[in-house]
Amino acid sequence: MRIIWVALAASMIACAAHAQVVEVDRLDPQALACLRKDGPALRYPAQDEQLRLPGHVRLSLSFTAPDRAPEVTVLFRAATEAMMDEVRGFVRGYRLPCFQAGTTPVVAVQEFQFTPRQTDPITWTAPRAVHTPPAAAGSALDDAISAPAAAKGSGRALACMRTPKDPPEFSGTSFHRELSNVFVELSFTTPDAPPLVKTLYNSGSSVQDSVVTAYVRQYRMPCQGAGDKPYVVQQHFQFRPYGVGARVFKDAVRLTTFLSNIKGVQNLRADFDFNTMSCPFQVAWTLGKPALDNRVGEVGKPDLNRTEFLAWLAGLEMELKPAAFEQLVGQTAIINVPCGGLKLMS
Repeated sequence: MRIIWVALAASMIACAAHAQVVEVDRLDPQALACLRKDGPALRYPAQDEQLRLPGHVRLSLSFTAPDRAPEVTVLFRAATEAMMDEVRGFVRGYRLPCFQAGTTPVVAVQEFQFTPRQTDPITWTAPRAVHTPPAAAGSALDDAISAPAAAKGSGRALACMRTPKDPPEFSGTSFHRELSNVFVELSFTTPDAPPLVKTLYNSGSSVQDSVVTAYVRQYRMPCQGAGDKPYVVQQHFQFRPYGVGARVFKDAVRLTTFLSNIKGVQNLRADFDFNTMSCPFQVAWTLGKPALDNRVGEVGKPDLNRTEFLAWLAGLEMELKPAAFEQLVGQTAIINVPCGGLKLMS
């Protein structure tokens, strides 16, 4: 059984799965007034929650009978297969008992958001013009495909992105038996043309790269206006063979613990006074190096006094064996920074 995980640009707030229904055209203000929901509540899939995978799904729901579930069309999918199963099961419980037979179908659009556990929003930053690379994502050989991603640009533009109804098809292809990753950058310039695709990092095969490229070239950005600057999205696919487990960062680690895993920490130089940075505070650090740039952000309210410290963190590289790096690249660690100071002298 193959599981496809695909996730694009979601915020890290509190662990939640929620949705909102919006009627299309609103021909009758009362058309959805009698909407009834039977069956279980929407849940955050346990494995996705553990991996801190975000998800975003947009559905078109067409009600054609009072005692029948709506017909469903997927408008946007940036979610794992487990999330899709939750969403499909949830909307199967909808009924519209006040619907009048023989009348025009009632069409509504519903958005579903799955957001990992995090007490405060993260403000991603690029101190000293540090390049911002992708966040997490993935995919897999015979069993699992996973793919979170980060995007640069407005939330409105990302919300209008259209993705294929079905996940990428990898049947009949041969991949490496080890876990591997593909990061791609998509640049949208027109509303009805495929994006320009650039592979930022590929630790798998050329076949994997080709399949991912063909898949993301099906994306469209219909709200792209004439004369608009290119809209850039970065997405990460992870190919995890059957039987290969996931490795994740803990929810939050102390700064000293984090630094103990940094390559060449004994040779680093640093002198920071956290008492001048609204301490204590938390930093989000996404692993990229040595394949990509790291990504750094502030959890909660940003403070410009942390600029030099964030720039320093962005340049660090973890001490990891190749296999461990492939499991963790693109994942985000939350670092607890205490009051006091940090002084490292090589």
